[in-house]
Amino acid sequence: MTLRSSEFWGGMFWLALSAFVLWSGHDLGLGRTNDPGSGFLMFGLGVLMMGLSGIVIVSSLREPGAPLSSLWAGTRWQRVMAVVLLLLAYGFLFERVGFVLCSITLLLVLMTFIDRVDLRFGVPLAVLAPFGLWYMISHWLKIQLPAGLLAGWLT
Repeated sequence: MTLRSSEFWGGMFWLALSAFVLWSGHDLGLGRTNDPGSGFLMFGLGVLMMGLSGIVIVSSLREPGAPLSSLWAGTRWQRVMAVVLLLLAYGFLFERVGFVLCSITLLLVLMTFIDRVDLRFGVPLAVLAPFGLWYMISHWLKIQLPAGLLAGWLT
């Protein structure tokens, strides 16, 4: 049955979202071909999203996928809630503790307890990735990130 197909309802969700993106882009102004407005790219993205969601809807009408009730079957809710709480803590501590230390801690906890990764790979990644991102964002893009507790060391 099509109305119980998770793919159909997923396609409908993306169709509604793409209609909003399309409308928002049009509202910002499309401009002209030689002088595109600020909403031109957003409008084009909305058209692309609408086309892709239409493909999903049509394919779900031809061959219905898994039922909607099976969409969340087997979900490990404890881990989902743990990730949500970790992200909330990250958001609250971001300014005080700083980008680098918060990101290292978040990645270490995620890779150690939530989705276990080999520590020989996880620890260097959790340490090097935030420092690398901080360097690229602050030096190449010239965007300030909160240094927090490492304010004296990060320049």
